[in-house]
Amino acid sequence: MNSWYTVRFARWLWSLLWHRRTGWAFVCLFSLITVLWQWENWRSARELAAAHRRVVERLGTDDPVALMPPKVSDEENYFANPILEGWLNVKKPGHTVMQYIPPSDALLPADFIRPELFKAKDGDCEKVDLGSWIKKHGGPVTEPAALVLARELGDGNGLLPKLAEGLNKPFSIMKPGQREALESAGNDPWQADLPNFKGLSDFYRQLGLHLRSAALAADTAKTASTALVMLRISEGTARGGMVGCLVPLALHETAFDALHEALSHPAWTEESLGRLQVRLGQFDDLQQYQSAHGQEIIGMFFQLEYLRKHRHLLQDITNRSLKTPFLERMIEDAFNYVLINGPIGWHDANVAFYADCMLDQLGPPGPEAWMQGGSRDLRVRLRSRAENSWPNPRRILGAIAIPNIGSVASSAADNLFHRRCLIIACALEKHRLKQGRFPESLDAVKNDLKLFQVTDPARSTQPLGYRLEANGYLLWSAGPDAQDDGGAKDKDWLWRMKREP
Repeated sequence: MNSWYTVRFARWLWSLLWHRRTGWAFVCLFSLITVLWQWENWRSARELAAAHRRVVERLGTDDPVALMPPKVSDEENYFANPILEGWLNVKKPGHTVMQYIPPSDALLPADFIRPELFKAKDGDCEKVDLGSWIKKHGGPVTEPAALVLARELGDGNGLLPKLAEGLNKPFSIMKPGQREALESAGNDPWQADLPNFKGLSDFYRQLGLHLRSAALAADTAKTASTALVMLRISEGTARGGMVGCLVPLALHETAFDALHEALSHPAWTEESLGRLQVRLGQFDDLQQYQSAHGQEIIGMFFQLEYLRKHRHLLQDITNRSLKTPFLERMIEDAFNYVLINGPIGWHDANVAFYADCMLDQLGPPGPEAWMQGGSRDLRVRLRSRAENSWPNPRRILGAIAIPNIGSVASSAADNLFHRRCLIIACALEKHRLKQGRFPESLDAVKNDLKLFQVTDPARSTQPLGYRLEANGYLLWSAGPDAQDDGGAKDKDWLWRMKREP
């Protein structure tokens, strides 16, 4: 009996499927899906081609290697230093990440009490709080606190003289460089193993403490070499991509604060000031930001295209947590399946969306384009949110890849302002060593500055503001609004030098 009903049901279902109208419905549905599929591929290919043209027009190349640092031989590379090489390539079990890993407190004696810094205000520099440090130090003090600090720090456990080796080499690039790492990975951008520097911020603060202490103790040799070591290491972390921009930005802020204090003490000679000027003038924070942002665009453009050809790798990117509720997991799994197996045009559209947004963030070329960087980033954020307000397969991967750069462009310009102030400060200090006082205007040191770019980052054709003050001087920039308020607090960017007697 049951088999009889089963046969009848099978016949009914067969007749339904082969009914002429049902058949036409299936044919029409399949045709419509095919047309929409091809239309999606066609329009997305056009979007991708247009985005590719924009990349080439703005950056001048579509080669991801073009904006990477060059290959450098050990004979020319500061990072071929034996100490730095000894810290390289430490691998954790089960990991292949390459890292420079210095020992903890590498430059400090055992049980050393770190001094605190007085906070800076109104363009002043942060300074070592020797008073509170010597109180914590304990024991009788029969000599100035600056000499006690300098003696205890010494030569950084013997490392500082060794880190000073190779300071005259023309390049400073972490090993292996991007080009070497990419080649060793068979040009697979997802497998390239780039090194990083573990604990770099703290290591850099230790270097800064040595620089401040040497200047306080008037140790001219240590002051000059430590300053150059700080700058060479920060330059070595600069590479393509936003990480290669953000790390040196943070390091240079630390270095510039330490140099600011160091220049206020009698620890310099004309020769050491000249060397410092040259080193400072060989790096441009805004140019590095522009180059790193451009390399981020090209690099990720090709990484997303690599995913296009290897769509199974998307499964690793779209994996969700096992703690996700069951219903949500089902929905996400379904969406991920459609995303991975849908039209290839969806992937083209994601790549095009990413490139367009990143180019909008970068903005036009020019030394003053940074001033609109924040507003450009906000527009990109709003666009990404509007076009991806629901799980849009044409936008979701591109949106994930867009970094939140916020005020990076402004930070790079601020760093460049401090860099140029330090270059000018070197010239002014050389003038003071010769004449016994700072000059009335920057015209007195224009010959010393003619080889350096020291204009205002906010007004690329105008000099920085300069005014003599009691025991020093003030330098200022017009800042993000490009309005010169004469060095007014909270309006202009300020850099104040108070020279210790």
